[in-house]
Amino acid sequence: MNVDFPYPGYRGIAPVEIPDDRLMGIYAPKALPDTDEEKILQEGLTRPYEAPRLRHMLGPGSRVLILFDDGTRVTPIHRLLPYIVHELAAAGVPDSQVKLLSALGTHRPMSEAELQQKLGLFRDRFEVHQHEWLNDSQLHEFGRTSDGTRVTANRLMAECNFVLGLGAIVPHRVKGLSGGAKIAFPGVSGKEMMFRNQWEASMQMSETVMGVAENSMRLRMEEAARIAGLKYIVNLVQDRDDRIVGCFAGEPVRAHREGGKLAREICGVRMPERADIVIIDAYPADRDFWQSAKGAYAGTMAVRDGGTLILVAPNPEGVANNHPNLMAIGYRPHAEIVRMVQSGQIEDLVGIAILADIAQIVDKAECIMVSPGVSREDAERLGFRYADTCDDALQMGFERQNLDAKVAVFRHGGHILPLADERAVAACMAVEEHTPSAS
Repeated sequence: MNVDFPYPGYRGIAPVEIPDDRLMGIYAPKALPDTDEEKILQEGLTRPYEAPRLRHMLGPGSRVLILFDDGTRVTPIHRLLPYIVHELAAAGVPDSQVKLLSALGTHRPMSEAELQQKLGLFRDRFEVHQHEWLNDSQLHEFGRTSDGTRVTANRLMAECNFVLGLGAIVPHRVKGLSGGAKIAFPGVSGKEMMFRNQWEASMQMSETVMGVAENSMRLRMEEAARIAGLKYIVNLVQDRDDRIVGCFAGEPVRAHREGGKLAREICGVRMPERADIVIIDAYPADRDFWQSAKGAYAGTMAVRDGGTLILVAPNPEGVANNHPNLMAIGYRPHAEIVRMVQSGQIEDLVGIAILADIAQIVDKAECIMVSPGVSREDAERLGFRYADTCDDALQMGFERQNLDAKVAVFRHGGHILPLADERAVAACMAVEEHTPSAS
């Protein structure tokens, strides 16, 4: 079968030919074409979870800060904002008392073109700021979590009296699922929470975290968000064609848990068993390797131990300009990375945590990268073999695994959640039984 990828025009990312008798399956998030976006958004905002409707929480004296996700996410903020602005107007909040803040985390600033694309007509209507996680003059200290983690975040959260987070819910390697309080921590936080959560997550495999609604990292950031004043969220769930199929508004924890159920239903794909060879694109998380590594995080849940994982992504911005220690250090066995951190050699724990995540995958399976934006030298420094084309990569996989190897292909790998055994299914679904109500 001829299998293509969502990257037309990129050198080397041409379709790959997979023998029919070797193909286990082609997996992708679900598509729900019969959706009424306007109805979904209206119903989501009029039926919030454990909170009044947004307009009833605001008034003419409200100073509103809206946090929104950045250009690495495909959340259609420009399609959601008209409904949010309608709620603000109904509450009597003037435009002059509304500020927007891009939740960049450690990502680079958005370009003007990216801001225009993300915000649409609202780019020029409201005052727009971009977060700088290493700029202490932008940060405010709100206190500490119950485990002693210092809570620092953008000072605008302290200057406004109502903080609203907009985003989307998909599987995530560190927080289980994106969305919810993640828009604040790490979205607009200082380094302390980023360092602690990223490093803690790097001690676990994807199978124990991705798709799981509650884990220690998420619970910590939800506590931090309450301390810093995140009052309300509006989170979207989209299908594989980026249609809005769910809108979840209200109290940040409760609304997020409800949205997570639909996100797992859309993004979760069951497999009969782990494959010998997994080919996975990183769409839509494919701006650089920092983002496209999400394809590897998902792919490792689908490939057997000792198998071959082929990551396909354009990566036009290279490896990770925001975290140069990825290339400065390069691949090391996971145990060696842990020793480096424990000995105090590493300052940027976010960057080294990604190396630790990748090390667990490379230590488990042969990893091959097909990426016109990453050089062979850089790919190999990260622990990957390099292939110029997907056909070449597949041939390398067959040579390692044998010609009888079973191949699984994953589309939309930046959002997909492979479920290859009952343990993975149970880890994602069991949380529904004990999710606590927000206080």
